[in-house]
Amino acid sequence: MNRERILRLSMTLYHLRDLPDDQLVRIVKSKNRYSTHYRAAALRHLVAGAPLAVTGGQPFAERRRRVKRHCGI
Repeated sequence: MNRERILRLSMTLYHLRDLPDDQLVRIVKSKNRYSTHYRAAALRHLVAGAPLAVTGGQPFAERRRRVKRHCGI
């Protein structure tokens, strides 16, 4: 990853930090309204905030799959 991409991702994550989970799910589901980059940042927030009962303490890729299945994405 180059520095600009990392900086853009971190700024997007920073701007999404205060949104509740239902709005993050809405962002991730809206393929035509939001960019792929913005939706990925919202999904990352969902995965980071998911309870252990959903994620099962798995590596990130598996946690992401479980959160998507749990939220119906």
